[in-house]
Amino acid sequence: MSEPSPNVTVARALQEVSRATSTVLIKMTGRPQKSVLNTLKNLYHQSKIHIGAYEVNKRGQVAKVWAWGDGDDAREPVMRNDKVAFIPRPDTAAAWLRNPT
Repeated sequence: MSEPSPNVTVARALQEVSRATSTVLIKMTGRPQKSVLNTLKNLYHQSKIHIGAYEVNKRGQVAKVWAWGDGDDAREPVMRNDKVAFIPRPDTAAAWLRNPT
């Protein structure tokens, strides 16, 4: 990854790579974490970005992978026995699937 450019906005950086975590965007733009997170929140509420996927880091923490453009958010994983698992959402799961509440 190249040196961060102070003129690159979070939106432009995300458009260039199409998908990225907030950590990657912080490194790309050189902006403070709070600034990047606030910008992502605003872009999300304006429907300019969506959650394209979730990624698990080495420590087992789940991070959102932001994707440019309007789209459906990826299903959020849940923790089961200290491991990440995906549980189908009740509104999209078939009737025969067990849907914990």
